[in-house]
Amino acid sequence: MIFTFFFYTFFSSAVLLYGIGLNSSTIICDSIKELTLPLVKVVATVFTTAVLCWLVIRNILVPLNLVLMYPFIAILIFFAVSIFFEVIIRITSGKITSDFNISFLIILLTLNESSNILEVLMISFSAMCSFFFLLPLMYALKHRIDLLTENQIFGNRKTLILLSVAMLIIILSFINVSWLNPGVMK
Repeated sequence: MIFTFFFYTFFSSAVLLYGIGLNSSTIICDSIKELTLPLVKVVATVFTTAVLCWLVIRNILVPLNLVLMYPFIAILIFFAVSIFFEVIIRITSGKITSDFNISFLIILLTLNESSNILEVLMISFSAMCSFFFLLPLMYALKHRIDLLTENQIFGNRKTLILLSVAMLIIILSFINVSWLNPGVMK
């Protein structure tokens, strides 16, 4: 289980290698202090939807041989759960925390990669951690680039952030040195 956590958090990062929430992280990194409520909603939505989807797939779709329908069922369950948590948050705090792409893509990744309920929870937690761990890095990159762009040395800030993340992706991908195995070259 610890290997699964590290694999989906760092080695096969949901954000850096799958691209889940990469564009959103460049926008979100402007105000990291105001993220607690949306992050709570993402965590609650992802865990609830992933478990419900896995149970529906396992107990209904598999016996009926309708497993290929799981993305449709997942989006229906996701919308119901997301709207439920959105209503609760709007009633209690009066803030809007709507999101779609990050939560739903994490759910699809989780359902594709897991084979039991424990893996559903572990992979979804790891994918969310991957996104949450990237936010302070993006925030630091944004502030560093803001220091450089004060003198108008460089142009667009979002472009520089994405280029920095691209370099991080290349470095992370280079760690996989399976091409150095002697059997590959034969």
